[in-house]
Amino acid sequence: MDMPRRVVVQLGLAGLVLTGCSVKVVENVEPFKLGVTNAGDADKPRVERPEPVKRYQFECRGINGNPLIILSSLEEVWANTQYKKFADVVVTYVGPQPQVLAAEENAAVNVAIEAGATGSRNDICLAIIKACTRNNPPTISTALYGLGGVPIVKGALTFAPMAPQAAVLTKWLKEVA
Repeated sequence: MDMPRRVVVQLGLAGLVLTGCSVKVVENVEPFKLGVTNAGDADKPRVERPEPVKRYQFECRGINGNPLIILSSLEEVWANTQYKKFADVVVTYVGPQPQVLAAEENAAVNVAIEAGATGSRNDICLAIIKACTRNNPPTISTALYGLGGVPIVKGALTFAPMAPQAAVLTKWLKEVA
């Protein structure tokens, strides 16, 4: 049964009227333009976001010590599908020189120093970021003491309180306190 298009449109409009919906006819609609997100801005050049500056390199290693993958942010480390396979993560600063700590890094370093951390602010920051990654659970206590112990863990919990490693760090702090 073929219905003429006009009948289909009329039935559709009748259905909308019966259900209480309203129809607004829109005129002067600009056609879709490929690659333009807003047709009104078609005459403006698209501005692309610059690639974010990479500040750190995270070399994630397996239990045997072999590198598994190299990543460029804590978020990438935490989201990686191999996260549970990481036994160790080597953190290196690779950003612009000299290293200038971001506000959240400074806050975490301040907490660590108040708790007794010693060394340069940049070294303390690297240790904090390392503590936020992942350490092999059977050797975590040794690893955390190697990073600087309680002060570094307090800084790490300040820097990344919702990190996957945060629950492990909190438990460790309770055990050593």
